[in-house]
Amino acid sequence: MLIPKTIHQIWSSCNKPLPKAFVDLANTWKEFHPDWQYIFWDDQKMTAFMQRYYPDYVNFYNRFAYDVQRWDVIRYLILYQVGGLYVDFDTECLANIEALLTADCCFGTDTKDNIIYAPLVKNAYLNNTYIASVPKHPFLKSVIDHVFNSDQMYVKEENKLLQVLRTSGALMLSDVYNQYAFKEQIHVIPAEDLAPFSLLEAHAILAGEEKDEWNERLQKASAVHFFVGSWGYCK
Repeated sequence: MLIPKTIHQIWSSCNKPLPKAFVDLANTWKEFHPDWQYIFWDDQKMTAFMQRYYPDYVNFYNRFAYDVQRWDVIRYLILYQVGGLYVDFDTECLANIEALLTADCCFGTDTKDNIIYAPLVKNAYLNNTYIASVPKHPFLKSVIDHVFNSDQMYVKEENKLLQVLRTSGALMLSDVYNQYAFKEQIHVIPAEDLAPFSLLEAHAILAGEEKDEWNERLQKASAVHFFVGSWGYCK
């Protein structure tokens, strides 16, 4: 495997410290990847990273309409620069995932019934909850170029969720991927491996609900996405 054995997670304080529940979930990734380096990216570390590696982008980055766009984009910038595995804090690792990383660039996806604004997705759907890559992968360069050439990054629209998804999140990623000429370079990891539940199912599980069929999905999965996210913590 050429992907560096480094796990990246990002958290901006945004007036709220990292919740203990997220600390516990982060520990599951360390538990199942004991020989991997773990990097926690806080505000100070992200600022220093931008100034060191992307000084020409700093002003554009700081002008993005929403904080969540910055946290979307910096994961692409980090992985393009140093490589490794990025995972959201609202995910739980159930098994080592190295066997799933079968290409130099890998993305997760969601179950079909969980894809928000599904009619807007033309073909394949990528999410940015799980991303693994070697440094300098050309697809990530395409993503970064697309983001910093989009005027929509700097305008606040009425539908924040849709704007973020279209400018820095899953809809943008999916659009760039579906236009990318070398899709064979990228492995889209099936939803059953890393995101076997929809948002409603994941929240029901967190509330203590159980179903045999859900347990069967858990047995096959290497991770779970709980769809809690950090949207409520930042502007």
